[in-house]
Amino acid sequence: MSATPSPFPAPEIVEVPAQDLAVVRERVAFDAIPELYDRAFPLIFATLDRLGLAPVAPPCGVIRGEPGTELDLGVAVPVAAPLPTADTGEVRSEILPGGRVATLLVRGDYALLGAAYEHLYAWLASSGETPSGVAWEQYLTEPTPDGDPAQNETLLAVHLS
Repeated sequence: MSATPSPFPAPEIVEVPAQDLAVVRERVAFDAIPELYDRAFPLIFATLDRLGLAPVAPPCGVIRGEPGTELDLGVAVPVAAPLPTADTGEVRSEILPGGRVATLLVRGDYALLGAAYEHLYAWLASSGETPSGVAWEQYLTEPTPDGDPAQNETLLAVHLS
């Protein structure tokens, strides 16, 4: 009996540089994740606009630690340098660590992301790799209310120890 083929491509391990981020970070229950994104992205983009800064890569969500009933989630936008220490409200500077990262490109509805993370972490375990406790998803396409969710592209990344 053969195994069911995965709907996901094979993960890859790549080297990435550290990346400055503008972030709104909270501990959030899973059912409150969409509300955090809906609140955080307008705050971040308004802050960047006010400071005369522009994103340098697509936005992302950064997860720190092990998910439990809540996530330590940072809704983030990559920027060229740390934010100034001026009043930025809830928007803070953080650094996404550089180094070895396992990546997986997911094409399709965001509902696939849970299964994609399971696939990626199973692959890491079978490959003898150890996650460092930092993972992120970068939204390569911007969904639109009338768009086709099957066209979404999300890059999952897990920082390795």
